[in-house]
Amino acid sequence: KLGPKIVIIKKGEHGSLLFYDHHVVPFPAFPLEDIVDPTGAGDSFAGGFLGYLASKGAIEPKIDDLKAAIAYANVMGSVAVEDFSVNGLVSTNKSEIEKRFKNYCEMLRL
Repeated sequence: KLGPKIVIIKKGEHGSLLFYDHHVVPFPAFPLEDIVDPTGAGDSFAGGFLGYLASKGAIEPKIDDLKAAIAYANVMGSVAVEDFSVNGLVSTNKSEIEKRFKNYCEMLRL
């Protein structure tokens, strides 16, 4: 009864893990050919995760909401590492992010 019911662990270049009930769900990092600068990837992950949940109005998110948010977070982290500083994030747009998110979800079968 004590402790968190849901835990998300960010593993940098190795993706992330979602723990709930007696389940462990791995989310591999989005595959990239070139990684330029990992600075800001974790912040982009956090922003992507929280931004996704906020955009869906998920006050008390269900597991499927969390899975989608983690996938979106991994996508945002991947965008961040493709250029120096914030340049990867600044040079992309919503449609490119959504396309990458859709491809990633298909890879994960979410």
